Amino acid sequence: IYMRPIGDYVDLARPVSGYTLMEAARRRGETAIGYRRRRDEDGADARNMGGVVVNPPKSEVLEFLPEDRLIVLAED
Repeated sequence: IYMRPIGDYVDLARPVSGYTLMEAARRRGETAIGYRRRRDEDGADARNMGGVVVNPPKSEVLEFLPEDRLIVLAED
C-alpha cells in the first residue's frame, strides 16, 4: 500500500471524480483504494483519520492540491 502524489495520476487544474482516480490508477497497473486530502476549512476530523478516505463514493467530484495523496495497492 502506497500513498503517492495525486498529481502523478490526474490533472490538478480541474475537479475529478472517484471514477477518474480509479481509472488513472488502473492504467498504471495499480488499484486505488482511497485518498488523503487534508484541508483546514474541513473542520475537525471527527474520526481522527488525518484526511484519509477509504472507498470514497466514485461519483464524488473533488479538487485536489499537490500535497494530496492517492492511496494505491501496487508493486514497487
